[in-house]
Amino acid sequence: MNLKKYSAFILMLFCTTFLMAQTEKRFSLSFSNIPLSEAMPKVEKASGYTFFYNPTEVNIKVKVSLSVQNETVRKAMDKMLNPVGIGFEITNSQIVLFPNNKKNTETQGSKVTVKGKVVDATGEPIIGANVVEKGTVNGVITDIDGNYQLSVSKGASILVSYIGYVPQTIKAGTKTEVCLVEDSKTLDEVVVVGFGTQKKVNLTGAVASVSSEALANKPVANIGQALQGVLPNLNVSATSASPGAVPSFNVRGGTSMSQDSNGKWQVDEGSPLILVDGIQMDATYLNMLNPNDIESISLLKDAASAAIYGARATYGVMLVTTKSGQKEQRPTVTYNFSMQWNTPSHRPDIMDAYTLQLAENERTEWTGNSVSDWSMQLLEAKKKWMENPTAENAWIYQQGSTSKFSWVSSMNPFEEVVRDWTPLQKHTASISGGTAKSRYYLSLGYQHQEGMYKINTDKQNRFNGLMSIDSEITKWFKVNAKISYNVSNLDEPYINPQKGSLWSAMMGEPERNVCAPVKTAATDPLGEMWTDNIIGWLAYGATKETKRTNAVFSINPTITLMDGLSLKGEFSYRPNEYYYKEVVPTREYVVDNWTSTVKTHTDPSSILEQVTHSDYYTINAYANFDKTFGKHYVGAVAGFNQEWYTYRYTGAKAQGILTPNIPVINATTGNQYAYDSAEHWAIRGAFARVNYIFNDRYLFEFNGRYDGTSRFRKEDRFKFFPSFSAGWRVSEESFIKNNLTWLDNLKLRASWGSLGNQNVSNYAYIPEYGSVGFVNWDMGGSRPMGISPSGLISPNLTWETATTIDFGIDVALLGNRLDFTFDWYSRRTKDILMAGDKYPSVLGASAPKKNSGILRTNGWELSLKWKDRLANGINYDVSFVLSDYITKVVRFDGNPNKLLSSLYAGKTMGEIWGYNSLGILQEDDFITDENGKQILQGASQSDLGSTWYPGDLRFEDYGGKEGDDEHRSSVGADGKVSTGQNTIYNPGDRKVIGNSTPRFRFGLNGNVSWKNISLGIFFQGVAKRDVCITDRALWGGNNTSGNRDTYNNSWRPDRTNAKYHMYGRTQNSSIAHTGNLYNAAYIRLKTLSLGYSLPKSWVTKVGMNSVTLNLSGYNLFEISGVPDVFDPESISSSYPMMRSVSVGAQINF
Repeated sequence: MNLKKYSAFILMLFCTTFLMAQTEKRFSLSFSNIPLSEAMPKVEKASGYTFFYNPTEVNIKVKVSLSVQNETVRKAMDKMLNPVGIGFEITNSQIVLFPNNKKNTETQGSKVTVKGKVVDATGEPIIGANVVEKGTVNGVITDIDGNYQLSVSKGASILVSYIGYVPQTIKAGTKTEVCLVEDSKTLDEVVVVGFGTQKKVNLTGAVASVSSEALANKPVANIGQALQGVLPNLNVSATSASPGAVPSFNVRGGTSMSQDSNGKWQVDEGSPLILVDGIQMDATYLNMLNPNDIESISLLKDAASAAIYGARATYGVMLVTTKSGQKEQRPTVTYNFSMQWNTPSHRPDIMDAYTLQLAENERTEWTGNSVSDWSMQLLEAKKKWMENPTAENAWIYQQGSTSKFSWVSSMNPFEEVVRDWTPLQKHTASISGGTAKSRYYLSLGYQHQEGMYKINTDKQNRFNGLMSIDSEITKWFKVNAKISYNVSNLDEPYINPQKGSLWSAMMGEPERNVCAPVKTAATDPLGEMWTDNIIGWLAYGATKETKRTNAVFSINPTITLMDGLSLKGEFSYRPNEYYYKEVVPTREYVVDNWTSTVKTHTDPSSILEQVTHSDYYTINAYANFDKTFGKHYVGAVAGFNQEWYTYRYTGAKAQGILTPNIPVINATTGNQYAYDSAEHWAIRGAFARVNYIFNDRYLFEFNGRYDGTSRFRKEDRFKFFPSFSAGWRVSEESFIKNNLTWLDNLKLRASWGSLGNQNVSNYAYIPEYGSVGFVNWDMGGSRPMGISPSGLISPNLTWETATTIDFGIDVALLGNRLDFTFDWYSRRTKDILMAGDKYPSVLGASAPKKNSGILRTNGWELSLKWKDRLANGINYDVSFVLSDYITKVVRFDGNPNKLLSSLYAGKTMGEIWGYNSLGILQEDDFITDENGKQILQGASQSDLGSTWYPGDLRFEDYGGKEGDDEHRSSVGADGKVSTGQNTIYNPGDRKVIGNSTPRFRFGLNGNVSWKNISLGIFFQGVAKRDVCITDRALWGGNNTSGNRDTYNNSWRPDRTNAKYHMYGRTQNSSIAHTGNLYNAAYIRLKTLSLGYSLPKSWVTKVGMNSVTLNLSGYNLFEISGVPDVFDPESISSSYPMMRSVSVGAQINF
């Protein structure tokens, strides 16, 4: 007996036994004045009976009441239904409803037996669908495979219905298969919120959600890429497509201020709190999850909805729910497979060795200098190699030397090592199902991604496992348990850090990476050896390995004390481990001398190992109350939260590898080092939420949390963070409801909330001593190890606090086919930890940081969706999301003079200060002095560059002298172009010429399905953004391989009307001005997918339930004003984004 039949037999036997036990079923239940649609599930749960009804004849919105103790089902139904004019009949364990004026009017005469199956749009069977002979109480429900059999009168109509689907009427036949489509109604949609769920229609905070359909089976490598442009004001930054790259998340713009690695102050766009099944994770581990295991993601954007999570939720909460099985579902096995091919979205068009030398010689000549004999000799030698590329032509001796030489060959490293297409494959197998009292979901996933290089490319292998079990032990006790295990293994070539990233390194140092071969020739003076070409560094064998392991173990019991009141516990343990190993063998190579070789950066050879391990524990215990009293609904959550985190780091390094074949520290002969560290932190809080709804139209909610953190001293650790929100369902008012029948929902919302942020180091309130290897003085013939004194610590460090107000509107109309949501918000973050006051240098220590900074972010977001089904059976939907924000610094004490090089009060995040370029200087703009030197006429530009020539840029003289008003404003042109005092009072000739913050981010998504075919298209983009590009990969210059298009369109004496200034003049391109300011807005075809489900008659013959084939593309094209050398999302010389094509299949058994 196969698994399907065996499971069905066991389930049928269980159901039969259960139904026999219900002959004299009694139950106790109490509720008052609630809709029949809400009362039926309560009765079904308490009695074990199932309701049947014709939705066109029975009004399930009518309000009913019931209060019985140990009463029979028949008497209880009589009490509940008779007062509202609804009749009923009970057959076995089925309660059939009908209007009181209806009787069982089965036609006397001939009967026919109707057999069939009820499925959804994907072909999956619908279990428990109502199949009723229209106008009668004669009906059945579908079994575990969606099958039904019913005896009806000839010519009768049969009504098929199921909750959440559009009812369908069919004519009786001998065999009928019915496909139900989902109802477009959205008002009863349930959304995951903090410590519970709420109906979307009752939400008063700013909450957005996305289901699994938006994530699964996309041609992407991680969850971050799948979420781009899907939710308004969820800002996903994915600037690299390398294996292991981690997209970052931000909600609603600027969050705080901090110093970067160079000590420069910046506005942060911090991450929201990310909770996966209630357990905190960061973006790195979220992107390790299998997107096919995600059930839904809810985004809590305002303080009102996030306040229940306290200090960590200051800048939003992302609630990720993984999949669970479904009750009363037969075992379903699903296998997803996709094979994807990636190609770089943009490649630099670097120049060859001859053209690079020619451009250098031309620039030398056009800037008043003489081209040296050596430069001419190099040009001729490079031309000779281009005409005859042999080993003997690849190099020449330098002038006057018989050992030192220069390479004059030419290669394009991108053509040599970058593959046209790289593979990515994904596999997911899952099994799910359930009985009346339990459900389960088990999943295994594997993903293999290769990088873009032909030689020693980077490779990532990701493994995912998830197991979820829910069991109803008794009517009052149930438990959920989940185990998740995720591993990411990344192998990469090790590149000397001084070279930078491999992609950018291939564009630099052309004398090594373009002019030199990877290896010398066998006929060269030293024979075949490595050169200093970057490809040699890639190929010679240095490696680095990164392994991340994440596991989650959780158990969540729920105790139901009474109807509407339950207790829930959430207990979890999350161990994380990070392992890094770096193996750098000695590399001997030739640079520019045939009598010596070098081993720079690799001698001695070395092995580095680092291991970090962290343990994260979470305890949540809370009570849920949910009750309706007439027109009053009251819901409440109150609970306790404790979380603690421990971290350990161990590192070791050894030099002198015996053999690269045994890359272990014990197999080294040189110095060995070891080091470690440890830290921990904890939070504790009590939280509460109270919801009150009057008459389904007036909504009120309070959230509060009393939160404490170990990151502050005991006297300042705890603080209370409240929030309030309210909503008014205007559409439920009689003056709307009775007149505007096309308006299904109109809700106005408002919220206010204050949240703290523990964004400080773990021990910021404790003075810490440091150590130095050797002191600066000789003490007794040696320099001993020393201890460095701690800096000053402020005794008043406290919470950074963000206060947010939000106003929103939700609209649903035209039969819930059109759904619209809009929010406007303002977030003010104060007490940001900033640099302290300036103290005299004789103090010998810097001033302690203090809570003083203030930041304000204002923004808005909207989402619009239309969903409909045409008469010809075509289903389609179109959705659009759009968001924007502006962040300004309100207070910043660390820059009293308001220098442009730092933050200052009034600064807008992303603003670009620069000069106005008036065009390219020509011969007429200069005069020649008695020494033959060209002198620029008009405003002097000597502050920006010592000398200027035709082909350079002219900048506008706005003014640089200080005025005498209170703001010391500039008083106008002063005859020179300068930086002034580099302050906002005197910025010289600079002004704000643009803003680099992406504005008006949008996503446009469309889906169409008809019969077995589906088509999806998704555009994503940014409608406004400026970027000032100073990268030499575009403009050329010393030590770069340049860009052919720029060179071909640059100024030269015979091309004075050129698009660009003189090629390679860095004093033109290295400063910000309107000439290198680009419109970085773009629209990109992010995803295009086509799906086809094989006919049922085909797949069932081979033991399958359904097979869906899909073809999809990712980042297929874009429209942008950014030069083609850059991708518009990254605009950098680092690892590029990818275009992808994918084929896949989803098979259900």
